[in-house]
Amino acid sequence: MKYLLGIDIGTTATKSAIFSEEGKLIDIESKSYPLFYPEKGWVEQNAEDWWDALIETAGRLVRRNKLDGDIVSISLSTQGGALVLLDKNFNPVYPAVSWMDTRARDTKDELLKHISKSELYRKCGWPIIEGLNFPTIYWFRRKKPEVFKKAVFFASTIDYINKLLTDRFVIDYTNLALTEFLNIEDMGYNEKALEITGLDYKNLPEIIPSGEMVGKVKKEVADEIGISRDVTVISGAHDQYCASIGAGATEVGDCILSAGTAWVLLATADKLYFKGEGTESDSIIGSVNPGIHPIRGKYGLMTSVPFGGNALKWYRDTFRSKLTYDELNVEALKVRPCADGLYFVPIMGSRSGRGAFVGIDGIHRIDHFTRAVFEGVAFTNRRHMELIEGSGLKVSRLIMIGGGAKSALWPEIVASVLNKKVFIPEIREAACAGAAVLAGYGMGVFNSIGNDSMLFTGDITVIEPDSDNVNKYNSSFNMFLSLINLV
Repeated sequence: MKYLLGIDIGTTATKSAIFSEEGKLIDIESKSYPLFYPEKGWVEQNAEDWWDALIETAGRLVRRNKLDGDIVSISLSTQGGALVLLDKNFNPVYPAVSWMDTRARDTKDELLKHISKSELYRKCGWPIIEGLNFPTIYWFRRKKPEVFKKAVFFASTIDYINKLLTDRFVIDYTNLALTEFLNIEDMGYNEKALEITGLDYKNLPEIIPSGEMVGKVKKEVADEIGISRDVTVISGAHDQYCASIGAGATEVGDCILSAGTAWVLLATADKLYFKGEGTESDSIIGSVNPGIHPIRGKYGLMTSVPFGGNALKWYRDTFRSKLTYDELNVEALKVRPCADGLYFVPIMGSRSGRGAFVGIDGIHRIDHFTRAVFEGVAFTNRRHMELIEGSGLKVSRLIMIGGGAKSALWPEIVASVLNKKVFIPEIREAACAGAAVLAGYGMGVFNSIGNDSMLFTGDITVIEPDSDNVNKYNSSFNMFLSLINLV
């Protein structure tokens, strides 16, 4: 039996998982690490923490399951947009800057004099987002030149870890897009972004498509983890693309709703679709972010609601801290759909970037507020689904994964609000599973990324829209849209 190691390096934790070639999850390990907030709007972490967590979690798995000689390959699923400044020996010269960091807001207007939002959007598929690599590197050049001059290499998570694993400094297309240095049309680097930041190709990683060989694990690393020195690292992908593969959303028209801290829609497409041009001021509308899919000849369309699952966490921590999430579900189920006219607009779901409860009446109890939070997040995702379908792609299958998919209520609300069947795969760790699929594909264990990903999904539960609730939510959604401009 051959085994595959899929490693998901996230914002606050790393998960390592071993899968069999038949798609069975054998075992999983996780280790968390902190974020730091040295100044308002700054979000940093230690890049070394990613590496230490990988070594520790992978090593525990191998020792516990005694599979050292049977693991054939490793692939990575990673957060995108984090920035690591490295010296000539690939050692960090500054803490890693998270994709959530907003320090580059200080130089955004200056940056826009060199390149417009729509020009960058058409080049890499993303508008200027302060936390991503390109704007942040420009900030370092302008605001901290002494640090900028120390840096020789400018990395994100996956290329930094690939270098430590194999001694090869490489990135894939899905993660390169999140650095905002990608030229999506010629599948290379954006010359203008390099010129604006003062970088050269030699400062940035080599590009290798997902699913292709990066190289053998370095001997000392293999020995530390406890795996064979013949284990090969296969080029991985951004965590949402890996999750899409792990959830089986690989056909054109398939779309995952990754319902975690943020709620991300990622649809599989047959071509690049652009919508929004990166110029919309309404943060709930934003733009569709097209990208190059790990499956050859296919593309991804992504949107994100940053305050998705985190909206429920905020609500619970602030108002209902004594209740579990399961108890919040039970509480919300006591209230009729549309919460008797009470609406919740999530933070960053309005023009002001502030959230609100709207329509409060004397009939409303605390459980109305609970249900309104569930529904407000679903309404926001309907607007994003309309954005994707408005770009020209029809979503034929909606696959829900993440913590929100485990809710007793949220999938039912999503099905009726979006008027689409919701498919919930059994697989618990879709990002790790997607990385394992890429690991297997790169070594010839699997013949295709798309077909063989279905081995990993397990049984699938289908949630049907409720026709009565669909009609009620259609009316409420129109009111919700009108509230966006008022909050």
